[in-house]
Amino acid sequence: MHFNSAPSLEKRDSSDVLILPFWKGKKVPTPVTELSHLSAKVQASLQAPIHAKDFTAKEGECIFTYGDEIAEPRILLLGLGDQQNITQEGLRRSFGQAVRACHQKKVTRVNILFPVTEYLSNEHVARAIAEGLISANYSFNAYKSQTLNEATSHIQEITFIGDEAFFILEHIKHAQKIMKGVFLARDLTNGNADFITPEYLAETAKKIAKATPRLKVEVHDEAWIKKEGMGLFLAVAQGSKKEPKFIVMKWRGDPTSSDHTVIVGKGITFDTGGLLLKPLGSIENQRADMAGAASAMGTIQAISELELAINVTVVIAACENAIGSDAYKPGDVFKSYLGKTVEILSTDAEGRLTLADALAWSEKELKPSRIIDLATLTYAMIVTLGSEAAGLMSNSESLAQELLQAAHRTHERAHLFPLYEEYKDVLKSDIADMKNWAGREAGALVAGTFLNQFIEKTPWAHFDIAGVAFLKEMKRYNPKLATGFGVRLLVDFFEHLSEKREELPKASLKRKK
Repeated sequence: MHFNSAPSLEKRDSSDVLILPFWKGKKVPTPVTELSHLSAKVQASLQAPIHAKDFTAKEGECIFTYGDEIAEPRILLLGLGDQQNITQEGLRRSFGQAVRACHQKKVTRVNILFPVTEYLSNEHVARAIAEGLISANYSFNAYKSQTLNEATSHIQEITFIGDEAFFILEHIKHAQKIMKGVFLARDLTNGNADFITPEYLAETAKKIAKATPRLKVEVHDEAWIKKEGMGLFLAVAQGSKKEPKFIVMKWRGDPTSSDHTVIVGKGITFDTGGLLLKPLGSIENQRADMAGAASAMGTIQAISELELAINVTVVIAACENAIGSDAYKPGDVFKSYLGKTVEILSTDAEGRLTLADALAWSEKELKPSRIIDLATLTYAMIVTLGSEAAGLMSNSESLAQELLQAAHRTHERAHLFPLYEEYKDVLKSDIADMKNWAGREAGALVAGTFLNQFIEKTPWAHFDIAGVAFLKEMKRYNPKLATGFGVRLLVDFFEHLSEKREELPKASLKRKK
C-alpha cells in the first residue's frame, strides 16, 4: 500500500473512490472539513442519504453515493461517531470498515479527506488511520490458485487530502514499519506447518538480520541444545524428524545502556498434542501454535526498522510436538535447564516446557532487565477471555502496569491475572520436583505459575495469547486466521520505554552491580 498527499480537494488526482469522513452530529452528520470545493450537484448527492436517515455517521458506518461532476466514479461516506468521544481505536475500526467496503467494489486507488480534530493530535490520528487501513487490507492468499487470487482486490494507493496531509506522511511511514512486523507475524503463523518449520524460522531470522546491520542472529542446533542441558525442550522435540532450533536475535539500539529486554516467543511449529493426540476441531489450526514466536520476530523487525534506541533480544525455542514412537511419554520425568525435574502428565502441555528452558536460559545467560514472553499457551484462556483480550501474568507490578498501558493505547487488550502461591501446590509431583499439568481448574493461571518457577529474580511478564492470535472469523480491522497480536503492543511499550529512558540521567541507566 502506497501513500500520497494532496493539499486540497481541487488539487487531488482522480481515483476509484473519494472517502469523505463525517462526525455524528446532534441532529445531522457533519463533514470533517469544508466541502465547498465540490459542486452543488455533488453536495446534493451527499445530502440524499443523510436526509433519508440512511446515514447517521455512527462509528464505522459506510454508504456509497455517485455523481457525474466529480473525478471519482463513487464517493464513500464514512462515519466516525461523536467527535468528542473519538479515540484511536475508533479510527482504526472506522477506516478498517472503509477498506472492507472498498474491497467489495474491487477498489485499488483511494482518496481520503484527512480528519482533523481538537481531541486528538494529527500524529495519533494519522497512525490510527494507517493501522486500520493497512491491517484491514491484509489477506493470506499464498495457497489460492492464480484465478482466485486475482479475484481478491486490494487497495494499492491512498492519497490523503488536506492542509496537514503532507506533514502526516512521516507518521504514516512509522505505522507502515510497525504493520510490516504485524504482517510478518501473520504470514508466518498462517503458513503450512510443513513449510514453516524450525529451520524456516531460523532462516527467516537470518533474512531479517541481513537487511539490518545492527541486528545480530545466532541459531543453535540440537547438539548445542543438549550441551546446554535443555532437557524439557528436547523432550518435546524428540518425536519429530525436524531438528529443533534455538534462535537468538539481538538488537542493540543503545550500546551505551545496560537496560535490556528479552522477548521469548513460543515456537511450536505444529502441535499434535503428542501421544495425548488433539481431536478434530482443535488439531487443524495447530500450525498457529508458533504465533508467539512469529509476533516476537515481527516485533524485533519493527524495532530495527524504526531504529528504536533500546536493547532487545528475541529468544525462540522452535520445534514440533509430533506423535510417533520417539515422542515423549506421559509419566516420564525430564530435567530442565535450571536443574528442576518435571513429571510429564500431559504431552499436550508442551509449550510451557519449551518456554521454561528458554526463560531460564535467557535469565542466566543474557542477564536482562526484564523478560516478556508471548505464547498460545492454554485453551483455558480462550474459555476465560475469548478472542477479545490476552491474559497477562507477572511477578512485577510495575512491569505489568506498563504493559497494560501499552495494551490500552494499542487496543491489543490484556487482562491481568494473579499468580497465587497456592497454585504451586497443585504442581507438586510424587516423583519429580513438579509436574507439567494439574487438571483444568485454573488451567491458564497454573500454567503461568509453572513458568514462574523458572524465573529466579528478573521482572517477568507472560502473555497467554491463545484466544487473540488466531481468529475463526474476520473481526473489525483484523483478518480471519492470524492477527499478529502483540507486535503493536510491544512496539508501543518499547517506544514509551525509550522515551522514559531519555528523560533519565545516563548514570541511572546503568545496572547496579
